[in-house]
Amino acid sequence: MYLVYSIFVLAPNVRFRYVLWTHIVYDTNMKYIVPLGNPGIKYESTRHNVGWLAMDQAIERRGWPGLIEDKPMSGRSTGGRMGSEPVAVLYPDTYMNNSGSAVVKFVPKHETTDLIVLHDDIDLPFGTIKISHGRGGGGNNGVSSIIQKLGSKDFVRIRIGVAPTSFWTGQVKRPAGGAPLERFVLKPFTPSERKQLPALFNTINGALETIVIRGVEVAMNQYN
Repeated sequence: MYLVYSIFVLAPNVRFRYVLWTHIVYDTNMKYIVPLGNPGIKYESTRHNVGWLAMDQAIERRGWPGLIEDKPMSGRSTGGRMGSEPVAVLYPDTYMNNSGSAVVKFVPKHETTDLIVLHDDIDLPFGTIKISHGRGGGGNNGVSSIIQKLGSKDFVRIRIGVAPTSFWTGQVKRPAGGAPLERFVLKPFTPSERKQLPALFNTINGALETIVIRGVEVAMNQYN
C-alpha cells in the first residue's frame, strides 16, 4: 500500500511516497517504471542510457516532480499519474549490469507483472521500439539481472533500438560481441541520431502510456 502526499518524501516502513494531490490517498494499483542506464556524466548521453533519456522526456512532459535520491531503493525516484493510473519510477544507480539489486527492493514480489522496464536493444535498428512481455534477457545484462533477482520474467519491456543499419539493405549491422559491442553502446549518439531522438521519445512515451492505461496487449498490437 502506498501513501500519497503533496511532496516527495521518504519514510520508514513506506516503500514509496509521491506527489499527486494535497490530500492523502491509498492506492494498491501501482505501475512501476524502471528505465535502465549507468550513472555518471560520462554515460549520460550514450546509447546504453537511452532508457533514462526517454524517461527524462516523459517526466518533463507530464510535469512530474524531479528525481530525488532514494538510497533505500538504490537509485533516484519520482512518480505521478498516467490517466488515472498511479505510477512509480526508479532510475537504478547500481550500474546497468546490477539493475536487479535495485529493482528487487522497488517492486513488491507479488506485483512484478506491473513492472515496465525501458532499455536499449542492439538487435533492433535505431529509431524503432518493440514491446516484449515474459521474455528472457535477450543479451541485455541489466534485464538478465532483473530476472535473476526477481525470480521472474513476467514483466513488460520496451526495447529501444540502437543498432546501425545498412544504407543499401536497411538490415541491422550488429557490432561484434565483446569489446566492440561494449564500445558501441557506451558511445554517444551521432549528430544525425540526436536529431531523430525527439520523434523516438514521442513514440516511447505513447507506448508507455498505452501500456499503463490500456494494457500491454493493446500496446503490442499498436506499436510492434
